[in-house]
Amino acid sequence: MQKKLTINLDEKIYQRLLNHCQGDENALQEYVAKILETHKPDSEQDADINKGLEDYLKKGSAGTRSYGIKGQGW
Repeated sequence: MQKKLTINLDEKIYQRLLNHCQGDENALQEYVAKILETHKPDSEQDADINKGLEDYLKKGSAGTRSYGIKGQGW
């Protein structure tokens, strides 16, 4: 079931979107819908970043000081 959403855009943003879609309002609606479908919520992005950091930290061997810039592992 489709729902209608009305938003107010700055004229410059609207024109950029319309130019991107070559003046086709239907293409503009599809483009915005596609962006929203593929967008990850901030909580999912944060989880991805934390997972990457956790994996990076687990890669290092315990007790070594071979991290950071040369000369910083003192």
